[in-house]
This record gives sequence, C-alpha cells and structure tokens, in this order.
Amino acid sequence: MAVDGVGGLNSNMFNEALATQAGAVSNNSAMSMDDFWKLLAAQLQYQDMSNPMSNSEMMTQMTQMASMNAMQSVSDAVANFGTVTNNLSQVILTQYSTGMIGREVTVAVMEDGKVTGHKKGVVTGVDLTGAQHVYIGDEKYELSQIMSVGNVPEDTSDKESGSTGDGAKA
Repeated sequence: MAVDGVGGLNSNMFNEALATQAGAVSNNSAMSMDDFWKLLAAQLQYQDMSNPMSNSEMMTQMTQMASMNAMQSVSDAVANFGTVTNNLSQVILTQYSTGMIGREVTVAVMEDGKVTGHKKGVVTGVDLTGAQHVYIGDEKYELSQIMSVGNVPEDTSDKESGSTGDGAKA
C-alpha cells in the first residue's frame, strides 16, 4: 500500500471508494444527492493534506450537483405531465358530459360510420364507463355525435343546396 502526502492519504483507498461509488451509480444509472454527499465525504476524508481541496472547488461541485438535481426534477415533472394532462382531460370530459343532462341536443344518426340523419332530444343520462355516451330516451349516442346543444335555428343554406337537414337530399 502506497501512502501519499503528509496526511497519510492512501491512493488505493480513494480508488476503492470511487470504484464502490461507480458500482452504486451504474446500478441506479443516476447519481442521487446521497451519492454526491458520500463522494464529497470520501474526497474530504482522503484528500492530500499538503494540497487540500479549495473552497471554490467544493462550491463548484455542490452547485453542479444542485443543478443536476433541479434538472432531474424538471425531467420527472415533464415525464408525469402526460399522466396529469390525461387525468385533467378526463375530468373536463366528465364535467362536460354530465352538464348535458336535461339539455336539448341534436345528435348525428350514424350508420356504418356515415351520417344518415339527425335527431333532437333531451339528454336523460350519461354513461361514464369506458367511452362516454349520452342517452336520449333509451338510445345511446357517443359524445362526438352531438351536433348542437339547445335550440339552434336550422341552417337555410342546406335547403338552398337541396338538403332536407336530416342528411337526405330533397
């Protein structure tokens, strides 16, 4: 075992501490603040007493670790943003669909993915399981089939073009 410097620093012990730290880091693939503090303590414990680490070097390392920690927090927040956004959209969609109860709506009547007409009625219920649906009487319609809410005057441009407003030609 070689002893370096006046303070009795053992370079092999320092290398072993770094190797142990590197092994811990490779398992987790990221350094935590605990890992940083352990590494800093090892540096202070095994430093050469004739040439100790300067305060500016230590502050630089602490600042770098704090920056890395802040970036990790931002990264985690961005990663969780998709989940938060999805939950928020579900809440808004639920609020919208339950707000339809008791309101008069016009829904598109669909057949094989094509609009074949429309139907007016009062929303009597909402199904919140899976894809959200509204009920007009006993008939179930997807939220995407709602064409209008309330009493909306008929569009006269359809009559001029030969449409009856229910999807059929005059």
